[in-house]
Amino acid sequence: MIVTVTNPPTSELPVLRKVVRASTIDLIVDQIRNAIYSGSLEPGQSISEVRTAELLGVSRPSLREALQRLISEGVMTHAPGRGVHVRRMRTADIDDIYAVREAIESQAVKLVVRQGRSTSRIGTALRELEHAIEDNVARTIGDADLNFHHSIVASSGSARLTDLMKVSMVHTRLLSLSDKRGYEVRCDLIDSHRELAEAVAAGDEPRSLAIVARIMAEAASRLHGSDDGFDAQVVRGHDDETPAGDQWLQLRERPNDTMRA
Repeated sequence: MIVTVTNPPTSELPVLRKVVRASTIDLIVDQIRNAIYSGSLEPGQSISEVRTAELLGVSRPSLREALQRLISEGVMTHAPGRGVHVRRMRTADIDDIYAVREAIESQAVKLVVRQGRSTSRIGTALRELEHAIEDNVARTIGDADLNFHHSIVASSGSARLTDLMKVSMVHTRLLSLSDKRGYEVRCDLIDSHRELAEAVAAGDEPRSLAIVARIMAEAASRLHGSDDGFDAQVVRGHDDETPAGDQWLQLRERPNDTMRA
């Protein structure tokens, strides 16, 4: 395994914007989900209802409803007497999360191929992934990788699959952020992703599905720390540089525990 250590760009995490309509639960959910995806809210982090409501500029009942939705999505957890926390993924979650990813993306591939839908979005996402790998920054590569897979689902035209993929992307990111080795992403994945994009564009459903299955299996295997005959090259990110404008820092409490079985 080849590990290259790089620092994430300071512009990576978005500055928090206050929710305009406090009664719109969807907007609150999106704000918190995006903060988790960006790493501003960390796995295991406690969510203070009072402070979070003040930060977002929303009512506490609206925040509670949003948190309940995130709990049902598996993004947050709640324990009596301990409150609500960002979910810390465990080793036992790896296979299940990638099985769901494979199911979502495989169905999306079938819809794209069988309905002859445009694959231009997939091509654009592939080029963005190529540029990200050239830049060699862990979080940029991770974002571009997940955006590529999201582009396949979005190209299917299914709103429900796209909604499922949005949550699955957060689960995938939480797996990486919960890894005791630190945040790592593969930087040698362009060939397999280009192969997938070409197979989908060519309308080759069996080949596309086989590639999706292989990509998911390799991703799960790497997180398990398994050696299944391939030597993945990874880029490791730092978490010691955080943008000054990231307002979620007001809520941050760094947990000490790590991913465990």
